[in-house]
Amino acid sequence: MNEIVAVFIAIFVLIGGIVAYGVISTSMGYEVDENKNYIPDRLERMFGKDPSAKKGKEQNKKEKKIQNKFK
Repeated sequence: MNEIVAVFIAIFVLIGGIVAYGVISTSMGYEVDENKNYIPDRLERMFGKDPSAKKGKEQNKKEKKIQNKFK
């Protein structure tokens, strides 16, 4: 029973660490998170996920145009 609890705690700490890393690194500008799911796009690409497919490419283009106007 103790092993099961230890596994659940380890999984919780691992997922919490990834989310904490995502929040901190994107807020400081080290990583990019286009779809705002608190998982950096670099990690999503490492695991074979396409971060731009979730959000939609047209919406990303619109956001880039808006960001370029304010620069």
